[in-house]
Amino acid sequence: MKLALTLAALAVLAAPPARAALLATDPHTYPVTAKHRIRLEFPVGQLRVVPGDGSTVRFDLKVRCKHATDERCEEMANHLILDSDDVGGTLHLKLHKYPEWNNHGMEVIGQLSVPRALAVDIEMGVGELDIDGLEGDLDVELGVGEADIHASRALANHVSVDAGIGDAEIRGGGSSTRSRSFIGSHAVWTDGDGRSAVHLHVGVGDATVRLD
Repeated sequence: MKLALTLAALAVLAAPPARAALLATDPHTYPVTAKHRIRLEFPVGQLRVVPGDGSTVRFDLKVRCKHATDERCEEMANHLILDSDDVGGTLHLKLHKYPEWNNHGMEVIGQLSVPRALAVDIEMGVGELDIDGLEGDLDVELGVGEADIHASRALANHVSVDAGIGDAEIRGGGSSTRSRSFIGSHAVWTDGDGRSAVHLHVGVGDATVRLD
């Protein structure tokens, strides 16, 4: 299903002193089962993934425009489109911009709330990614930027972190964490007794998994 994120009813949440309009869409919610897998494609911006309640996935989106009028910010944001489909037990969400992805000072800020036990795949182009509190399998690809994942050491079984150019780090794994750095950076932790696997790859930038 294609859904244009029309911002006609948006509220301007902040403006001065940097003259940056901050607009928010209505949340988009999707019913899921305990066996669903969630996949999100998020091209550019800031993304946070957090645990949610019940059996619903929720996606919230804000748009911040620097040095633009509120009307111009709404005009640019109205080109954002969210595709969604639910096939074979996978809920697939894809955010894109028509006709092309050109920010012109527009910053996209997303938050994905997912039932904590579900498996999640994230494919992100450029930006900052933060994932905290999920307990299912995680498979994360970030092209350029910084990614930070907080995971439960007690619930994790296997963690691997890679960075093509940059630092790859697992914190909290102790002496059982193995690292190498020749071309790129790589860290692995395989000492867990839990059920979840975490894989994080960053092409250019820093990749960190924190085992709490």
